[in-house]
Amino acid sequence: MNVSQDDADGSAPPILVFGADGRLADWSPAAAALPGLAGRLAGGMPAADLAEQSGPGWTVVPLAGGGAVWRLASLASSLPISTSASADAPAPAPAVQPMQDPAGRLFAAASHDLRQPLAALSLLIGTLDGRLTEGRTAAAERSGRDLLHSMAQAVESMRSMVDGHFDLVRLESGLIEPDIRTHAVNGVLMRLALDVAPRFADRGVHFSVMPCSSMVRTDSALLERLLHGLVANALRVTVRGRVLVGCRARGGRLRIEVWDSGRGLSAQRLVALRAELGYPAGEGAGALGLDLTLVRGLARKLGLGLEVCAAEGRGTVFAVIVPRSVEAAEGTGREEPPASAVPESGGADISRTRILVIEDDPMVLAALEALLGQWGCSVVGADSYDAAVERIGPRPDRFDLIISDLRLKGAANGIVAIRQIAKLFDRPVPGMILTGDTDPKRLREARLSGYPLLHKPVAPLALRAAVIRLLGHDPL
Repeated sequence: MNVSQDDADGSAPPILVFGADGRLADWSPAAAALPGLAGRLAGGMPAADLAEQSGPGWTVVPLAGGGAVWRLASLASSLPISTSASADAPAPAPAVQPMQDPAGRLFAAASHDLRQPLAALSLLIGTLDGRLTEGRTAAAERSGRDLLHSMAQAVESMRSMVDGHFDLVRLESGLIEPDIRTHAVNGVLMRLALDVAPRFADRGVHFSVMPCSSMVRTDSALLERLLHGLVANALRVTVRGRVLVGCRARGGRLRIEVWDSGRGLSAQRLVALRAELGYPAGEGAGALGLDLTLVRGLARKLGLGLEVCAAEGRGTVFAVIVPRSVEAAEGTGREEPPASAVPESGGADISRTRILVIEDDPMVLAALEALLGQWGCSVVGADSYDAAVERIGPRPDRFDLIISDLRLKGAANGIVAIRQIAKLFDRPVPGMILTGDTDPKRLREARLSGYPLLHKPVAPLALRAAVIRLLGHDPL
């Protein structure tokens, strides 16, 4: 923030950002303009050296994994309100503006930037996996695949930690606000199945998602993230057997249950876990772990019930209780096709498919071109809407699919780019949004666009399954 001029007009509140080592990592221009801090700020300064100079009325917002954000009183709020105020009267509370602007940009930018190389690495692993069979002995192929599987699991673990960390930071900082609407729960379950299934492919654990026709009232994006946390926790504790996601209607509520056949919990540990899930936000994170801490925070943010049952040696069941909508399933929007177990799409032929890819990150674009080319697709790549229009020419041959990042160079985002380019052809062309963005408003816009949304880094199997669905080759 201190090296940008976005907030040079002072409209953003003064904040200081400290790393886990207690030293100054970043600050807003408004903080640098405060009388006690002007000309004094420098990266690496200890927090203790800045406490006295920061003025009265500042608050501390801890960050997950260490570090903190100091929200300081602005210049305006530090001025006297009235010269006739009693000396004994309490000082007025500082009129600190919300942190959404600077802190939101900081977290979103860091999350987006971290996802880009992870996305490229994940796609390149899928490409290399496809090439292992070319001219290799059986023994060498097995050895290479074992190495690739280990790499893929490491990437998936990094992805889960990045997602969880930034979601938790934004949740604890008040940067996530629910958008409560009526949704078909099956849409959430389908996206969950497509995204999570590849994690189970090499673990010897069977993963199933049962379809459900109910409509619920909640924020679908945050509910999906909550279920991701429960499934990730189930995968961590289940060495063999199965993980099942299913729903049960109970009057005006819907129980979305995640079952696992893991080691379960003793009676004492179950009591302790239920107590930890009841702690206020910010407490018990070490005992719960990142996934369940995020689940607890999201459930509270959405006003949802959270229950857990377990038996030692027999597995665990987590249940999220979601309000059902009074609206009938008919006429409330396009219903997603039924969710299934692991998407069985590996054998579908998508060779000779012509795909336009719009992606402004060169690493991810190159990785997408390599992976889709490995599958036999003909790919045209561009880094913006304008570049895509130039690449396809005034009389373009029709594409079978358009894949676009959400944020692009130029004025047009991915949604606009897909819509405008699709108009150039004589019949509809399906589109897909592939993004590493975490901004709730942008993600909500993407979901409301009607285009399927996949998050970077996306597993190659999940990408292939989504492509097959959009091309109409999926039997579901």
